Amino acid sequence: MSEPWYYNPGDHYVLDDLSGFKVRRSKTRTIPGGQTGQAVVDRARWEPQQPQDFAVGIADDQTVDLARPRQENRFMMVGTTIAAPAQAGARVIVVQSAAGIGPGDWLQIMLDSGVNVTAQVASVAGASVTLTAPLPGAVGMLGDPPQNQVLDLSAPGAALNWPGAA
Repeated sequence: MSEPWYYNPGDHYVLDDLSGFKVRRSKTRTIPGGQTGQAVVDRARWEPQQPQDFAVGIADDQTVDLARPRQENRFMMVGTTIAAPAQAGARVIVVQSAAGIGPGDWLQIMLDSGVNVTAQVASVAGASVTLTAPLPGAVGMLGDPPQNQVLDLSAPGAALNWPGAA
């Protein structure tokens, strides 16, 4: 049912700040301050101010009393990845870096099947590593660039400058 549109002295129309409808001033309430900022609303839509609107934040000191820089990565074994694909039965694999890999070292090579195989190094020339036995499966065929890991399982040599290396 609509309100009759008649003149009522001292009771003018205002716009409800939430709905936008025209309402008589006598049927409205003002929401005090806060986020609404003195909004005039119909009594049916009025609700008390939320107590969290009046919460005041406090400063949170997040300084660290003993700041220490991150340590340098130091790996205890030589590791690299396959640089070029090699078929099953291949004796030569090309790695990203052959630094620290030498003849007689034992390598753990991840095949494309996900199986890790162990192979001994016959010789190293640049980034090409020749194995004493052929690979039982392909490496480096999946992904571009290949992501197969190659780990040197032998003890670190003196050339790597490891602490305690002979």
